[in-house]
Amino acid sequence: MRKALIALVAAAGLVFAGAGPALAGGSPHFIKNATTASLSGTSLVVQFKETGLASGSVETIVATAHLDALYQCVNGGGNVPSDPKKTKISSDVSTSGVFPADKNGNVSGSLTLSAPAASSVLSCPGGQTATLVSGTWSNASVTDTTSGAYLAIRGSWSF
Repeated sequence: MRKALIALVAAAGLVFAGAGPALAGGSPHFIKNATTASLSGTSLVVQFKETGLASGSVETIVATAHLDALYQCVNGGGNVPSDPKKTKISSDVSTSGVFPADKNGNVSGSLTLSAPAASSVLSCPGGQTATLVSGTWSNASVTDTTSGAYLAIRGSWSF
């Protein structure tokens, strides 16, 4: 009887010891209906909420999206010359930030993805200015590189 009681107490101790990390942090994941993307001018703003983290943990969050954009030279009158210089880009853009989890194990915040500056993409003749004319963001996602949580954000956003 005594051996059975000791075995039972030992087994219960293992169960509680194994539950410690799970109770401390849970299962990190982004809340789908609280994680969105929207345009702000030509930039894509990714707002997110992640839960299931340990209270006080520090998380590195990365927002990524694909950008297809058109840059053109525009003259002083705001017109595209008849012999336009233009450049199209198609690339992934990402940015990251560090966010602390609150006492309930949640992280909320936003990250802004910006298109490359027109002057870094296209060189224009005198009297003309390199300008980002149009673009589309797609395949947006948010990743917590600390916890491993990931969420794809559906949609595309054109400007």
